Parts: sequence; structure tokens; C-alpha cells
Amino acid sequence: MNTYKEIVYMVLDELKILSDDSTFNENHIIFLASKYRSLLLKQKYSNIKVEIPLSNYQELCIGLEKVDAIDGLPCEGGYYLRSTKPIPALMTIGNPKVYPVDYYQGDMLTYVSKERMMFTGFNKYLKNIIYCSIAPNEYLYLKSQNPQFLYLEKVRIYAIFEDPEKAEELSCDATCDIMDSVFPCEDDMIPMVVQSCVKELSGSVYRPKDNSNDGRDTLPQDAQASQQATQQNDQSQQQQQQRQ
Repeated sequence: MNTYKEIVYMVLDELKILSDDSTFNENHIIFLASKYRSLLLKQKYSNIKVEIPLSNYQELCIGLEKVDAIDGLPCEGGYYLRSTKPIPALMTIGNPKVYPVDYYQGDMLTYVSKERMMFTGFNKYLKNIIYCSIAPNEYLYLKSQNPQFLYLEKVRIYAIFEDPEKAEELSCDATCDIMDSVFPCEDDMIPMVVQSCVKELSGSVYRPKDNSNDGRDTLPQDAQASQQATQQNDQSQQQQQQRQ
């Protein structure tokens, strides 16, 4: 798996082939890489049901706090558990998992859509199930008929996120520098992400064209002539300003 630093360097190496005198912002390259990753994942997996490589997933560690089920009326509707921070947007592909402590330890929580969440928790035969969902306010909510669920202090979310850079801030393995973090993308898709970034950034690179069909490379002369014309124009503007 590649890190953000490796992705940035691959994009910069491709751009240096086009121009060695242009500078590019690393944060902007990270933003573009994240954007094209999400776009390519949607194009590849939105309309087919196949197992998505785990390298596209991220694991977030989320703290929980007890809140009133009905805001301002603690005695009316019981309690929910709510995440202490908003959850980054999940992509509509993959199978999100929510679990306590560890993926292989403890019961897996039942993740449902926010529309279904309001109809859960009424079956007496399923009272031990803990349901969870991301509400419209972007917080994760947990509820159950078993009051023991209120002792949960944190959970982990394993999913594919729309903005991997934002999700990295809540990652269980978060690093001090985003450049050292793993870029959550399958290896086969990395070249397409890099080329998409290069294609967009290369639009700002000046590349003179040799339009003369004379078998000679006139680009150096054209570049020199363009530079001289620019200098003469600058000198002319300075003289006009001095006269004024």
C-alpha cells in the first residue's frame, strides 16, 4: 500500500517530465488524489456487486457519550449513545462495519440506514441487539433494549469514506503528518489516480509548440524570443510609469 507521500512524489515526477520550472502545492495534490480516488471507486463499483479490496477501507476509533433519546426530556424516551465527533461521509459502496474494541472480539453492532433506525428496538426477541446509524447531523447513534449497551465507551467503524483525508483525522492509526499515512486505495487504481492528477495539473504548465514543419527544433529559439519579448514589454511599462 502506498502512502500519501509516495502518491505526491509520483505525481510530481510525472509533472517534472512536462516542465522542470513549475512548482505545485503538495496539499493540492493530496486533495486531487482523494477526489479522483472517490470518483474512480464509484465508477468501478457502483453498479456491480463484487467484493471490494480491503485496501480501500479505513478504520476509525470513535468515542461515545450518553444523550437523551428525546432532547431535553431525559425521562421520556430513554437514552442513546452518540459519537463525540461527527462521522465523515461514507461512500455508498462496500459494507460498513461497526464493532467494539476489535474486529474479532465482541459482538458486531448492527449498522442500519437512518430511515430504518427509527423502526428498530421494538422486538422483544431481539432486545440484546445494538443498532447504530449515522443521523442527518452526521453523528453516529446507538440504541438497544438492553441497558448494558450504555457502558460502551468507544467503537470502531470500518468503511470506505468519501474524503479519506478527513477520515484519517479519526483513524485508529492516525499519524502526525498526513504524508506518512496510508493512502486507502487499491494498487490497481493508483496509476489512474496519478494520471488524473497529472492531467489536471498539467493544464497550468506552459508547453510551447513547434508549429513549423521544417524538420528543425525551434522550441529553444521560440522560448528565448518569448522571454525577450516579455522583458521588453516590462521595460516599456516601467518607462511609461516613470514618465507619468
